[in-house]
Amino acid sequence: MKRIILLFLIAIFFIPASFASDNYIAYADKSSAKTSAKQSQALEKEVKYTLRKLIFYTNTYKKENLEALYADNYINADGFDKKIYFELVQKTWNLYPDIKYTMDIKDIKIIGNTAIAYVDEYAYASTTENVEETSIKGKLKSFSECIYYLEKVGDNWLITSDNIVDEKTSLTYGEANNLDVELIVPQLVNNNKEYTASLKIKVPDKNMFVIASIGQEQITYPQINSEEVFRKLPESGILERVFRANKNNFNEYTVASLGITRANVIEKNNKKEIKLVITGLGYIITRTNVIPQKDFSKVKKNEQKETTAKTLD
Repeated sequence: MKRIILLFLIAIFFIPASFASDNYIAYADKSSAKTSAKQSQALEKEVKYTLRKLIFYTNTYKKENLEALYADNYINADGFDKKIYFELVQKTWNLYPDIKYTMDIKDIKIIGNTAIAYVDEYAYASTTENVEETSIKGKLKSFSECIYYLEKVGDNWLITSDNIVDEKTSLTYGEANNLDVELIVPQLVNNNKEYTASLKIKVPDKNMFVIASIGQEQITYPQINSEEVFRKLPESGILERVFRANKNNFNEYTVASLGITRANVIEKNNKKEIKLVITGLGYIITRTNVIPQKDFSKVKKNEQKETTAKTLD
């Protein structure tokens, strides 16, 4: 369940958006340009204030206030509308009750009554997992490079969409919390093209036995998890797998799962036995955006048909 919610946690932002506005004005003199700059700065402050409220309401778990910042027609690139989005937000809060977010606003562009905000977002949370009658502590870390699209409606700025350019999320427990792990995948691939996912793990000592798997999942709702096939981590510390991007134009997750075990010597019936104990678990998730395939040959054929028809006329 935690793994499913983790996937949703990093899925709830992604859609490119474009806006049309008739509020474009050409300024011919310096005084008008200065006025425009002042107006733009004032609007930027309003957008920043909206984004600060976004983080505040998220960190204080005020769902109704947070919902008010989103347009009713909000939808992300994975097809999640406003209703589904906030269902997932609530599930995330339930599963990670201490989750906190921070935001670094890098740039804001004002275009008429719309705005585009470029930000970096970070999320942190703690959790626990019961493994073989033992409770091990875990932590969640997430980074995403995001683009927010907003529109001014009356006196308020509403979020109409957002787009994740890059993101990396990890959920680790026990010894995996301090393990040096890197999952490398391309940020962007063409539809139906092969790409390589590389999992690199630095194992600190020889007594640590690590198994891992790498899976590929299309970003859909409900989420369909890939089958996990675990393998012993090679001595090189690198596990690789080749995937082919889907033909359905869905963006994808690469999900790396790992388990850490150690051998403990125990005495049983006056005999020493070796028992493998799980000391760490981890999930590393990254997104690969898929470029839709466009068949321009159909356009050319239609143009040829139209040209032929005009010639006959």
